[in-house]
Amino acid sequence: MLALEITSRPLEWEFKSEPARLRMRQSDNPSMEMEHKPSELRIQSRNIEVQLDGTALRASLEHRKINDFMVQAGQKGYEGAQRAKQEAVEFGNSIAHIEDGVTIGQYVRQKALEQPTTYQFFIPAPYDISWKPNEQQLDYQPDELNFDWQVEESLLDFVPGSFTINILQRPEVDIKYVGKPIYVPPSSAPDFEAEA
Repeated sequence: MLALEITSRPLEWEFKSEPARLRMRQSDNPSMEMEHKPSELRIQSRNIEVQLDGTALRASLEHRKINDFMVQAGQKGYEGAQRAKQEAVEFGNSIAHIEDGVTIGQYVRQKALEQPTTYQFFIPAPYDISWKPNEQQLDYQPDELNFDWQVEESLLDFVPGSFTINILQRPEVDIKYVGKPIYVPPSSAPDFEAEA
């Protein structure tokens, strides 16, 4: 008869669990920096400008610059040379036709008796007047307020839940043989007695 002693120990364990939670850290109070730029008005004005040019008036009153006198004298000399050339041509043409009964002496006497008709009058030239109107420019910059907010956000930390199992003792089964040894062949047992 087999004699077995069987003992068992159950599994021993423990567990710990922590629920998930949300942890919030409150931020500091917001801060603000304000910058104020005052309004500004800039006015740029230019008065009226009147320009009087009396060059023509001075020239009509014989108040000229030296360059103007030189130009006028040159012009008069040129006109005089043209008149002398024209008179010489007319004289040459008139003495070329002596067949008409005109002698050189008669022509010279006729030229000497001629009196040029002169007219003298004075009309002064006016001033040359030009003007620029006045100008006024306004540049207005309104005042400005600039706000710079320093806002810290609230910080949220999520702590997940945890579940921990700790095995204190594993399950065991002990089997112990408490009977006598079995010999094979049975005759090898020390206390073997043969049957009669």
